[in-house]
Amino acid sequence: MKVLVIGAGAAGLMAAYEISRKGIDVSILEASPRIGGRVRTFVPAGFTQSIEAGAEFIHGNLALTLDLMKKAKLASVPASMDMTAFRNRKFKPAFNSAQWATFENLVFQLKRDCTLSEFLGQYFAGPKFESFRQECREMAQGLDLADPEKLSVFCIREEWTSSETQYRPVSGYSPLLEFLSAKIIANGGKIVLDQRVVGIEWKKGSVSVRTNSDTYPADIAVVAVTLGNLQQRQIAFEPKFDDRMFHDIGFGEVLKIAMEFDAMFWEETHPNLGFLFTDKEFTFWTQLELRRPVLTGWIGNDRAFEMGRLSDDELVDILLSQLADAFPDFDLPSMLKARAVYRYTHDQPSSGGYSWTMPQSGKAIRKINDGIQDTIWFAGEAFERTGDVATVEAALKSGRYVARKIARLK
Repeated sequence: MKVLVIGAGAAGLMAAYEISRKGIDVSILEASPRIGGRVRTFVPAGFTQSIEAGAEFIHGNLALTLDLMKKAKLASVPASMDMTAFRNRKFKPAFNSAQWATFENLVFQLKRDCTLSEFLGQYFAGPKFESFRQECREMAQGLDLADPEKLSVFCIREEWTSSETQYRPVSGYSPLLEFLSAKIIANGGKIVLDQRVVGIEWKKGSVSVRTNSDTYPADIAVVAVTLGNLQQRQIAFEPKFDDRMFHDIGFGEVLKIAMEFDAMFWEETHPNLGFLFTDKEFTFWTQLELRRPVLTGWIGNDRAFEMGRLSDDELVDILLSQLADAFPDFDLPSMLKARAVYRYTHDQPSSGGYSWTMPQSGKAIRKINDGIQDTIWFAGEAFERTGDVATVEAALKSGRYVARKIARLK
């Protein structure tokens, strides 16, 4: 049996790793000149510190990620979850409304899924709860990159109410994916870069994968590109199949801006600061636990679409202005040593940032995980079977699940 995996992100690498461990002939075709997909740890030009251009946190005690980290001998540290808001020119604890306890109780009583907007309209209607509804909308847009009118309450209830410790890989996520890559090659697998897949001709038990420069035959294809790529039909399948299932899962946009300063100026007034939320719905976070003078700015979904039209310089100027309002005693432009902007929008190679689910997404995810005639399979963070999407853990679990399905066909 020969398997082709399309995409060398976390899901594709995990799938190929598991497949290669079974002694199956596997190759990865990756469109870019590097592995990792939306994961990238490196030191950009002008920086002295490494940054994460994409995925950054381990969102809780995630068994598969932490186990792989242990195998790869990579350390992680708890991340600061101190969340502070700067609203109306004042600092205050973020997401501290009295209604959160009621929200937590109600979401876990739900027997049938609904959208966040429907839920808020039913239980938190009227002027009294307007500020709380706004907090929820900001959480949906900024954290989940989601449309509150479509976002599943079941999707966010565990995430929003969790008190689990969050972690940060000390050396970043890329070394973990490099560990998987090395294992694949050691097991006899191949990784071919700069091979953008444009089409797949298939019939049961046979595929012919066409790239920008070559054609590759195999028995099975694992498509591990982003949900956004699939929604935009960037790979032509022949024969075609009903792909409406991909549109029953959401895929949001985000801009991520890394800024390195001369010093951790925020510690003068907020020595434990983890996250800072501002009036303009921008989010900032520190690398407190690593003692690095790096601040990350984050602009999600609707705001990402709006701000995405601006140049890198214009974006950074806006973020510095927001920070200057909160920290007026510092000349932040002169303290800024380096900055880098990463765009995960519909017009970029990833076609967006990461996924979120709607009430109907569970049915779509189950259908996607059935594959097509044991010949075309799909893996990615958007397709994790529990609906707990949008994390590296979800991508790894999806890749492992598909690989184990394929191994049974050997």
